[in-house]
Amino acid sequence: MNNLKEIFQIQKVLKDNGYFDISRISNEIYQYCKRNTIPIQDVLEKIKQGHPWEHISGIVKFCGNDIFVTKDTLIPRIETEQIVDIALDIINEDSSVQEIVDVGCGSACIIISIAKEKSNLQFLATDISKEALVVAKKNVKANGLEGLISLKERNLLGFKEISSNSLIIANLPYIPTKMYENLDSSVKDFEPRLALDGKDDGLFYYKELIANIEEGKESNIYLLIEIEPSTLSDLQKYTDRIARVYKDFRGKNRFVLLHFS
Repeated sequence: MNNLKEIFQIQKVLKDNGYFDISRISNEIYQYCKRNTIPIQDVLEKIKQGHPWEHISGIVKFCGNDIFVTKDTLIPRIETEQIVDIALDIINEDSSVQEIVDVGCGSACIIISIAKEKSNLQFLATDISKEALVVAKKNVKANGLEGLISLKERNLLGFKEISSNSLIIANLPYIPTKMYENLDSSVKDFEPRLALDGKDDGLFYYKELIANIEEGKESNIYLLIEIEPSTLSDLQKYTDRIARVYKDFRGKNRFVLLHFS
């Protein structure tokens, strides 16, 4: 089978299984199979069974960085790259920000991407999952940031760990449970529920994190979060700390910046 026929076959399977960025992914699959001497059909069969391509390859490009992923971490989505851009804008606008904290860091893709741009700051990444932290540690090391990013096993953050002049970034589980139960099986069966299910209103963990921040007496704390757009109105009712709402590339209210002065 020549190259064009193989690429066409890959693209058809990707399209039939709900993939969007077909051109890029089909090329990745083709190169992966040739490089590792793996039959293309073997990969396509896994995709037909619902296995995410990212888990098959074991690596994702995020903000231009190679990020290892496993079943124990959420697969970084392209829309989440925007949270890195927003964070960098905040850091550039407020030179008093000294520490970046990534709560629920998963693979650590977000904090790695920021640290590569702002190595003069302090960096802390936390996660409740031991397995996710193993992956995060691997990614921090692979990206040459072992001495810069600290990793800790934590359930969110205690208010005593929150410092003034910090930017806290959180991409916590934000999908309401009923919505989670209707997700495609390629997500539910292959990605950790712990990283997706935000309980009844999708805001359970964010409310707890906001409460932790408000318990402390520190000042000038930014909290940048990614949400399910349908939960924004409930978040607005819960807190008056919202400084700005950002739309994603699909025009949905995806990111929210809160400020604790």
